[in-house]
Amino acid sequence: MMELVDRQPVARFGGHERADGGHSTAPPPPNPRRWWALLLLLVGPFLSLFDQFCVNLAAPSVNQSFRMTPFEFQAVVGGYGLVYGLGLITGGRLGDLFGRRRMYRAGIAVFALTTLACALAWSPGSLIAARLAQGAAAALLQPQVLALIRTQFPSAEQPRALSWLAVSMSLGMVLGQILGGALPAWDVFGLGWRPVFLVAVPLCLAVFLLLPATLDADRPALAGKGADVTGAVLSAVSVALVLLPLAAVRQWPFVPTGLALCAAGCVLAAVFVRNQRARVRRGRPALLPVDLFSVPVFVHGVLLNFLLYMASVPFAVVLALYLQDEAGLSSAQAGLTFTPAAVTIAVGSRLAVPLRTRLGERVLVLAAALIALGLAAAPSAAALDSDGASMAVLLTGMAVYGLGNGMIVPLLTGAVMSRVPPKDAGAGAGVLATTQQLAAALGIAVVGIVLYPASAARPLQYTPAMVCEVVIAALAVVLAGRLVAVLRRHGTG
Repeated sequence: MMELVDRQPVARFGGHERADGGHSTAPPPPNPRRWWALLLLLVGPFLSLFDQFCVNLAAPSVNQSFRMTPFEFQAVVGGYGLVYGLGLITGGRLGDLFGRRRMYRAGIAVFALTTLACALAWSPGSLIAARLAQGAAAALLQPQVLALIRTQFPSAEQPRALSWLAVSMSLGMVLGQILGGALPAWDVFGLGWRPVFLVAVPLCLAVFLLLPATLDADRPALAGKGADVTGAVLSAVSVALVLLPLAAVRQWPFVPTGLALCAAGCVLAAVFVRNQRARVRRGRPALLPVDLFSVPVFVHGVLLNFLLYMASVPFAVVLALYLQDEAGLSSAQAGLTFTPAAVTIAVGSRLAVPLRTRLGERVLVLAAALIALGLAAAPSAAALDSDGASMAVLLTGMAVYGLGNGMIVPLLTGAVMSRVPPKDAGAGAGVLATTQQLAAALGIAVVGIVLYPASAARPLQYTPAMVCEVVIAALAVVLAGRLVAVLRRHGTG
C-alpha cells in the first residue's frame, strides 16, 4: 500500500519558505550581484566629491572665460556645496520613502544633465543655475549609497564595502584636485575648463543604464508613511542660515550680520529637532530619526567625523593655494602633489579591517593620529629653506595623511551606521553627510579668518592657517580616544 505523506502548506516570507506555515525570521539571501552593484553605486560618491574639488582648482580658468564678479565667482565655487549640504537629510529620507535604487538612479540622471549644462554654460548666470541644480542632484544620490550598503550587504561584508566607499570618496577628493588643475592647463580640444564637467557625463550614463541589471528595486522602508514637508523646510532653512555666512565669511560687510544669521540657524535647528520629537510622539512621519541622538556611539562618531572634515577640507584648499602662490607651482603641478595621498588612501582602506582585528578599536586613535601627523608636515615643509627637502617632507606627509584617512573612514562610518535601524538608513546617512558639509564650511571659515590678514597689504598667513588645521586634527585624536572608550562600554556591534 502506498504510504500517504501529509504535506503541510508552505508559507512564503521574504523569499524563504517554512513547511509549518510559520514566518521565517532568517534574512533574505544576499544579492549575488551585490559587488557589481557596489562598483556602480560608488560612482556617485566619487563624482559628488570629484566635482566639488575639481571646480576649486578650475575656477580661475572659468573666471578668465566669463570675467565674473566676486559674487558670481563665489556662487560658482560655493553654490554647489551649499545646496548639497541643504538637501542631504531630505535626500536620504526620500530613499527611505520611495526606494533607494529609484532615488539613486534619479539623482545620477539629474547629475548627468546638470553636469552637461555646466559644460555648455554660456554665461555666469547659466553656470550658477546649473551648479545649484547639480548640488541638489548630488544630495539626492549620495545618501542612498550608505543606506544600500547598510541594507544590501550582510554585516560581515559591510566593513569591506565601506572600505571601498572610503576609497571612492577619497579618490574623488584627490583626483578632483589633480584633474581640476590639469584639464584646463591641457586645454583638451581647445575646450579650456569645460572637460572638467564633461568627464562625468559618460560615467553617469553608464551607471544609470547598468544598475538595474545588478541591483533589484528595493521595497521602500517607509512606504505609505507620507513625507514630512515641514521638517524638510525647517531643516533646509536652518542649514542654509548656518552655511551661507560661513561660505561667504569674507564677503559679509559686517561681522554681526554673519553671526546673527548663524545664531538664527542654530535656533531654527533647535526648533526643527523639537518639531521632529513631537511628530515621533504623535506617530506622524518625521524627516529626522531623533532617537539616534540618544545613542552614544552614534553621537561620538558623528562628532569625530565633524572634526576630521573640519581639518581635512580646509587643508586641501589652503595647500593648493600655498603651492601655487608661494611655491610657484602651476595648478596642474599643485594637483599632482596630492598623488601620494591617492595611493595610500587605497592602501589604508584595505588595512583597516585587518588592523582592527589585531588592535581592536584602538586603530581609530592610530588612524586619527596619522591624519594629524600628515597635516603637520605642511607647516613643517613651509618652514624649510631647501625646496627639495620641503617637497620631500610634504609628499611624505601626504602619504601619511592618506594612510590614516583610508583607515578611519570605513571603520568610523561602519561604527556610526551600525547604530542606525535599516528603515532609517537613508536619513542616518543624510545626517552623517550633512555634518561633513557643515564641518567643511566651518573649517574653511575659521582657517580663512587666520589665512587672510586684516590688512590687504600683508601677505597671506599660510603657516598659521596650516597650524590651525593641525590643532583641529589633534582634537580629533582626543575625541577618537573617547569614542574607543564608548565603544568598549556599549559594544562594537
